[in-house]
Amino acid sequence: MRPRPPADLVVGLFVLAVLVVVPWHAAAAGGDGGGMVRTDGTRFVAGDGDRTVYLSGFNAYWLMEMASDPSRRGGVVSAFRQAAAHGLNLARTWAFSDGGDRPLQSSPSVYHEDMFQGLDFVVAEARRHGIYLLLCLTNNFDDFGGKRQYVQWAREDVAAGAGAHNLTSADDFFDNTLVKSYYKNHVKTVLTRVNTVSGVAYRDDPAIFGWELMNEPRCGADPTGAMVQAWVEEMAPYLKAIDAAHLVTAGLEGFYGDGAHESKELNPWGIYYGTNFVATHQAAGIDFATIHLYPDVWLWGSTADQQARFFRNWTASHVSDTHRHLRKPLLVTEYGKFLWEEGGENATSATQRRDRFLGTVLDAIYESASRGGPLVGGAFWQLLLDGDGMDALKDGYQIVLPEDARAASIISDHSEKMAELSEQDAAESGRRTTRKIGSFGSWDGTHPYVQRFLIRFVSLLRSVSSLFGPM
Repeated sequence: MRPRPPADLVVGLFVLAVLVVVPWHAAAAGGDGGGMVRTDGTRFVAGDGDRTVYLSGFNAYWLMEMASDPSRRGGVVSAFRQAAAHGLNLARTWAFSDGGDRPLQSSPSVYHEDMFQGLDFVVAEARRHGIYLLLCLTNNFDDFGGKRQYVQWAREDVAAGAGAHNLTSADDFFDNTLVKSYYKNHVKTVLTRVNTVSGVAYRDDPAIFGWELMNEPRCGADPTGAMVQAWVEEMAPYLKAIDAAHLVTAGLEGFYGDGAHESKELNPWGIYYGTNFVATHQAAGIDFATIHLYPDVWLWGSTADQQARFFRNWTASHVSDTHRHLRKPLLVTEYGKFLWEEGGENATSATQRRDRFLGTVLDAIYESASRGGPLVGGAFWQLLLDGDGMDALKDGYQIVLPEDARAASIISDHSEKMAELSEQDAAESGRRTTRKIGSFGSWDGTHPYVQRFLIRFVSLLRSVSSLFGPM
């Protein structure tokens, strides 16, 4: 029989357990330490205890480009610091820049290390600040390259003898085999990238909430949505084969097509945009659904009442369809209201209208989340910094948290309410799970973090005991 471990060893192990476990639970509330986010029905969950994750987020597509210049990385740190201070826990940003003056990918399979190191820094800083990242892999539109750049690369390669390919429009991105091979290479390159700051491969990093196949895919060549549908059905499983741990979404705005369960009449102006909201989100490998909200732009020239009615119908329909047909979580990954002035003595200011819109969207998200509905988070477009040469990025939708006091207050209040929902869910889960471990007795009502600490401590003691034989 082996001797029992000395008492000071047991005490030392207890201290070690505290050092190991307590930081784990302290970080579990953010993008670092809680494990990969996954889905459970219409909820996002993370951690050993299936902690519910509700998302209050922002868009900042410019993060990688700014971080690619080491002298400007303080701006990225400031953005995450401001976001965290207002309770935001999700950032949606680009993991692409195709061609152009500051490319991540200057041509198929040719990457610029300075830009990649910028993205490395963004991922590491997000994790340090407890903020999840939703990383988008290319663009439907010409900004930062997108599908048109991919097709142009293919044309150039065909001209150089890459084979016969009929390339007539940017929408060939979705069904041309050569173009699709370029995109797949980009997916593989990004997902398998080993972060030069943290040493962690992207596909293993819990700070990454998930991957978005494309920003706002549309397809004029096939307005019914069949072409985009086939592309998603090919690309989502391909991505999952490389990275099975992270979540994947298509990047849709929510436009309906002509498939089953689609509500085309709700689309802006009742026309097709080349996607099917329900069918595409049912594709294998797609873990959650997305919509965008821009009533004033989508219905340009309509009245405020018409836009409000559209917002109510659009949101209610997607919440209902997600619940009935998808049984997955739903996020509003972009929403915003353009800052433009109206004339007339009684006209409200642009910022007042914008702030009222923010409140309306966030109230809808909270109403769904608090009732157990599928709409469990969103991300406003877009967060900018004060100063730091960012005037060129202002697009009429920007929110500068230190300057936009009312908007910042609305966002902070919402973030706090969403965090409280997560805490309430954890407490309810704890009440439902009354257990005994060893001689600790009943722990009904014990804080979930304490429960996890005790589980891990007892497990650690048992593991150590096995090294010394029976005690």
